Amino acid sequence: MTFRISATSLISILIVGLGWHLCVYVYAQANAKYSSKVPGGDSYASCYDEESGKLVGPAKRRTFVLQSPDVRYRAYAETTAVTHKRKNGQGDDYVECENKTGLFVADARNDNFKQVVSVLPRADFSGNSIRLIDWSREGHQLLIGEGLWGYGSDFGGTVILVYDADSRTLSSESLVDEAFRKHAGTECIGVYQPVGFSKDGGIIVKAGPYFDEGEEQPRTESCMSKESIWLIGPAQDAIRQLPDDYMPKHYGKEEPRDPAP
Repeated sequence: MTFRISATSLISILIVGLGWHLCVYVYAQANAKYSSKVPGGDSYASCYDEESGKLVGPAKRRTFVLQSPDVRYRAYAETTAVTHKRKNGQGDDYVECENKTGLFVADARNDNFKQVVSVLPRADFSGNSIRLIDWSREGHQLLIGEGLWGYGSDFGGTVILVYDADSRTLSSESLVDEAFRKHAGTECIGVYQPVGFSKDGGIIVKAGPYFDEGEEQPRTESCMSKESIWLIGPAQDAIRQLPDDYMPKHYGKEEPRDPAP
């Protein structure tokens, strides 16, 4: 089963203010090429040069392969960035970049990678990627950060998700939001980043206040005044703050890459 991410509840981490453009799609006749960079844990790919900002065409990036502690499961993420020719409401042509990202997991019993998560572009967030954070010490859970952004804007954020390889299930997109909302006892928005797993399988996140663009004070619904480290779970509805200098242990193992020829 492949889970398709719609990213419908992102108010706590994203500034939603992008307009909808009526467009006619014309797909660019070009094949995406793999990035020459050494694979890391983030599948981020873009049609634009990172230094000059110029449009350079389709691109593709795959992360390293991350093994579970017992090497039962292996996972990687891959993003393809493709250029499209479009027409705006006035009939003028313009080129835009659009991403598609997948999470692939292999079971040691058959060794074949299968796509288990699919992240598709949205009208307001055409860019996306997946960052592999870590496997849990036990239980074969994979913590990932799904990046969403709009090309040509500062709008974007991260959705924290957990994929359970044994049950082949994906956590709710609002997993972290709901934990802080229940803890605060009221509406609570913030900026959240995945950090890792605790020894007993809880999720460790970095949480910070949410600011509107150009504002020096956080939104009134932001229930944090500064960045801090939090543990969510493993018990249901359990959440507590950790020391600021807390350093989680990482349990997943990066699969060795074949040496260059």
